[in-house]
Amino acid sequence: MAASHQNNISLTLAPLLSVLLALLLLFLASCGQSSNGPGAVAQQQKSGTPVTYIALGASDTFGIGANDPYNENWAADLEEKLGSNFHLVNLGIPSITVHDALSEELPVALDAHPGLVTVWLAVNDLADGVDVSSYSHDLNTLISRLQAGSPHVQIAMANVPDLTLLPYFNSYDPISLQNKVQAYNTTIASIAQQHHVILVDLSRFDLKDFPEYISNDGLHPSTIGYLRLAELFYNALQASQGLPKHT
Repeated sequence: MAASHQNNISLTLAPLLSVLLALLLLFLASCGQSSNGPGAVAQQQKSGTPVTYIALGASDTFGIGANDPYNENWAADLEEKLGSNFHLVNLGIPSITVHDALSEELPVALDAHPGLVTVWLAVNDLADGVDVSSYSHDLNTLISRLQAGSPHVQIAMANVPDLTLLPYFNSYDPISLQNKVQAYNTTIASIAQQHHVILVDLSRFDLKDFPEYISNDGLHPSTIGYLRLAELFYNALQASQGLPKHT
């Protein structure tokens, strides 16, 4: 999950390093890239043209909680499942909210003209008390601008897992927290349906039966948890696009 601003104060250099690395990867991935057409991901896969994959997110996309955040985050795990024809640019920035992502992550994503984008931006907003209506407006803006900039991009967007199962949220009233999660997930599902993007349902991220999916900080996924998240994203993409099965 994504940590709050207070909990990530020690990570002030991480966002800068992440963005610098992302810009370098973006330059490398853009070399030889063709413009997107109808069914861009499927066509690029078939033709062998590299597919630029952009991951928008917070500390849980950056990889906080893993043994090796740069290589064991779920976006990197997903890239491996997708195959060598996909080139990841991970824009995950610890502490970021959807509103800040509009100015800090989205411009880089648009410059990449990606074939695939994943979006997991929710937990920080929820934990920071962002009103659902404000969150909905910003998320809708994010998806709208992505689709306007890359009309044939494939987008997979994740919702919020059961936060009451995370030790970090033990001090929260569980009923109130469940209601907030439900409200956010209703909004995310509505926006996914409106924009015809793939919804990745993280209620399948079974933290009750597999507490080892969470790292020692009680908030972020562990290395094995990131592998499971990548599997959930991959399964959603495969179901909607007919991606080749990972062997």
